[in-house]
Amino acid sequence: NIVRHVEDGMKPFDAAVRGAREMAFTIVSISISLVAVLIPIFFMPGVIGLLFHEFAVVVGLSILVSAVVSLTLVPMLCSRLLKAGEHHEDGPLGRLFERG
Repeated sequence: NIVRHVEDGMKPFDAAVRGAREMAFTIVSISISLVAVLIPIFFMPGVIGLLFHEFAVVVGLSILVSAVVSLTLVPMLCSRLLKAGEHHEDGPLGRLFERG
């Protein structure tokens, strides 16, 4: 979304803020859903629970950190690295994706 806004002529900072706002609900809701799936694994009793407890913690924290990074670091980097009015030619793979 950020790249699309920059290509449409917005300033990179404004495009980053707008793109992050557009994606925020989706990122937060998917992250919460994925962490919610791991909660039963976290509270699993017995030997199996002992084995998978760390798995649930690590994957859950990874999902939460990924959400924070995608809502903060990625828009900031896009606002710094993307240039307004800069357009590049797509390669063969990019053209294939654009065709649908």
